[in-house]
Amino acid sequence: MEIVVDNSAGGDEQLAEEVARGLTERGHDVELRRASPTAMFDTGVHLVTAGLVIRVSERPGPSLLQGVEEVVRTALLHRPSLRRRTRSVPVRLGEGEQTIDWIDVFD
Repeated sequence: MEIVVDNSAGGDEQLAEEVARGLTERGHDVELRRASPTAMFDTGVHLVTAGLVIRVSERPGPSLLQGVEEVVRTALLHRPSLRRRTRSVPVRLGEGEQTIDWIDVFD
C-alpha cells in the first residue's frame, strides 16, 4: 500500500518530513508531497494552513492504521509548541476528502 504524507497545503514541513521518515523506517512505501512557496497563504485572507494529510491508496487494516497513528503521534509530540502538538491529522482515502481516521496525541 502506498502512503502519501501530503504537505502540499504548507501545514508543517518538519512534521511532514518526520512522519515520512518514521513510516519509511517501518518499511512502508511513502511519498512526501512538499508545499509550493505560495501554498502557505490563502489568497483571500492570507492565513497559514495546518493542512498536513496522510493519504492511503486503500483502506488500511487495523495493524497498519495503528502503526501510522504511532508514527504521527510521536512526531506531534516533538513539535515545539502546545498548539502544534495538539493538532489533528486526518487519514484520507486516496486523493479525495473522505476522512477515515483522525490522529492526535489524545487517543
